[in-house]
This record gives sequence, C-alpha cells and structure tokens, in this order.
Amino acid sequence: MTKYIRNSKTISGRLHDEMVMMDLDQGKYFSLNPVATRIWDLLEASLTVEELCGRLQEEYEVDEARCLEEVSEHILEMVRLGLVLEEK
Repeated sequence: MTKYIRNSKTISGRLHDEMVMMDLDQGKYFSLNPVATRIWDLLEASLTVEELCGRLQEEYEVDEARCLEEVSEHILEMVRLGLVLEEK
C-alpha cells in the first residue's frame, strides 16, 4: 500500500482554523480548509489513505466509502501540486 507524507520543503502556518502554505520551489501559495488542514497535520507521519480515513472517522461524521473517495482525491491533488510525497 502506498503511504503519503507531507513535503518538508513546504512552509506552512495557521491562520485561524485554516492552514496557509508556500511552496518556495514553485513560488505558489495555498490555503487549506479545516478538514484539509487536519489531513496535513496527520501527514506529519507517513500514512495510507485508509489510515487517514480511520483517524478522520474518529473525529468527523463521515462514512467510510465517502471518506476514502474524498481523501483519495484530495491526496492525489496534493501529490500533483507537490505538497505531499508518495512513499512506497
């Protein structure tokens, strides 16, 4: 199973309940909503999508299928943007 971890080259900080990020290599700025911020926090350690969903389901009312679908989409987008790295 593929595990994911946040890219340490990205600078991040909190602004109220959101995360703001800057990728210096790309010169791009990103803002994450509260749930995406929680995913970012959890990715301090290497986790699979299934592990992420297990933790998110403990904190949010979301069924497993929806969580897997939405987290998978979010992670793939973050990988595409270079914010999250795949570990095999």
